[in-house]
Amino acid sequence: MKDSLVDYIFLSREISLPLQALQIISERISFSQVMNFSETKFKKLLTNLKEREKILIRKIDERVKFFAKNKNSDVLGRIKKDLQICEKNDIKCLSYFDSDFPQLLKSIRKPPKFIFMRGEFKLADEKAVAIIGTRTPTKYGSKMAKLVAKRFSELGFTIVSGFARGIDTLAMKSALDNGGRAIGVIASGILNLYPKENEVLVSKLVNNGALISERFPLKSVNKISLQIRNRITSGIGLGNIFVEGTKFSGTKWQFKFGREQGKPAIAVEPINLDSEQSFIPKWIINEKNGYKISTIEDIDYIAEMLMEEYVCRKRKHLKKNKPISKQTSVLKY
Repeated sequence: MKDSLVDYIFLSREISLPLQALQIISERISFSQVMNFSETKFKKLLTNLKEREKILIRKIDERVKFFAKNKNSDVLGRIKKDLQICEKNDIKCLSYFDSDFPQLLKSIRKPPKFIFMRGEFKLADEKAVAIIGTRTPTKYGSKMAKLVAKRFSELGFTIVSGFARGIDTLAMKSALDNGGRAIGVIASGILNLYPKENEVLVSKLVNNGALISERFPLKSVNKISLQIRNRITSGIGLGNIFVEGTKFSGTKWQFKFGREQGKPAIAVEPINLDSEQSFIPKWIINEKNGYKISTIEDIDYIAEMLMEEYVCRKRKHLKKNKPISKQTSVLKY
């Protein structure tokens, strides 16, 4: 376990420094060096990052006081303990700046500063699509979730889901059963799996994809984590496919984050328009101008569209991926 990772987690999670500030520290100083700063020197650093680098850092005095009080406290010990648990259970902790961190996640609004992962995220997984939906699907919804996931797997796409009961699990299992890859993004810690019944899928999943979480390994699920994990599920995929959901469905969060990220919204066309589970597909198709899937041919068309999106995003990433200049020290203003 590297002490620099402990320091990074402390500065990113506990002090909540913006990613732009963390990147400058990474390239011009070091996280370990900053942890040895005095209260005065840390305040000077944050002030310079705000005034000279134009990085939005609110409540500097509060952050400085917390830093001085906790940099040698039990907070660091807790972080170290969590990372030791990760090591013992073959869980990787990847920072935003790690080379193995999923590239598509780096481009979204408010990307995670670090993630926990079992399994492996391969370069081929950048060609992925998210399939999500209700926890209580109809027979038609279940059939279509399996069919859509199978076809996209055959076309070489990795299937991403929120690992929830119902549509998410059916899509992920279909991909794995048909020789494809899958990525499950969970709202709990990896060692406190939610839902528990999906424990039987973990072994096959980590051997043919990955299990990802933003929460520390033993953390339990909560309402907020269920909502914000959707930005990761959407962020990894090139587009979001919705298979059933009522007007109160949590899949609306997936749509919200997908729209912010510029991801296409696609819905499986319902056959029973009176079913309460048809609300989300109808809403996306009729009110949000989303694409629809009715047949196998539609899946192939959507796949071609997503591949065009994939090529465009790769080009944008190559243009955008420019390092911050290392010539100026933020401590010498």
